[in-house]
Amino acid sequence: MWNVLWGFCGRIPARVLIALVAIVLLIGGLWGFTQRLDQWRQALSSAQEDARSAHELAQRQQLVARAWQTHAEHLAEVGAHREQQLEANQKALAGKRQQLERIINDDQTSKKWADHAVPDGVHQWLRQLAGADDAGDGAAAAHAPLYDTASAGTGGDRQHPYQSGPDFTADGLRTASTAHEH
Repeated sequence: MWNVLWGFCGRIPARVLIALVAIVLLIGGLWGFTQRLDQWRQALSSAQEDARSAHELAQRQQLVARAWQTHAEHLAEVGAHREQQLEANQKALAGKRQQLERIINDDQTSKKWADHAVPDGVHQWLRQLAGADDAGDGAAAAHAPLYDTASAGTGGDRQHPYQSGPDFTADGLRTASTAHEH
């Protein structure tokens, strides 16, 4: 077979043979270049798609970051507003306590009244109020109706809820029994 091919090539002039070889090499080079160019186009398309998806992801992350920032700013505003309310309530409470102390100490009738026992129902109601305030959720708890089960007397009655002095109990109220212990 080589002999036939070599014999055939021997009849073709050298210039034509060199031109044919050059054309074949040129066609092969062009084919290789087009293959490489196609790979570059695919790589460029892939890179552009990656850049597009990265840009979309960055935009979504910016939206989420803005939402979190807005939420944090809102929480800061709410916290500042609650802090202002708390300070105002504390000031009002301190003023009311000073007023009550003045009334108890200055007015003889109020002083006599403050030394009287408080019924159990009132004491329970005050404890429920204090428990609702300690929950800290700001919601007012519904209280069941309170009945005065005991008349003024021993054991079941409470003294006035605001008593100054060392005989406070843990809930801030002095019972008739603790008043006699001191």
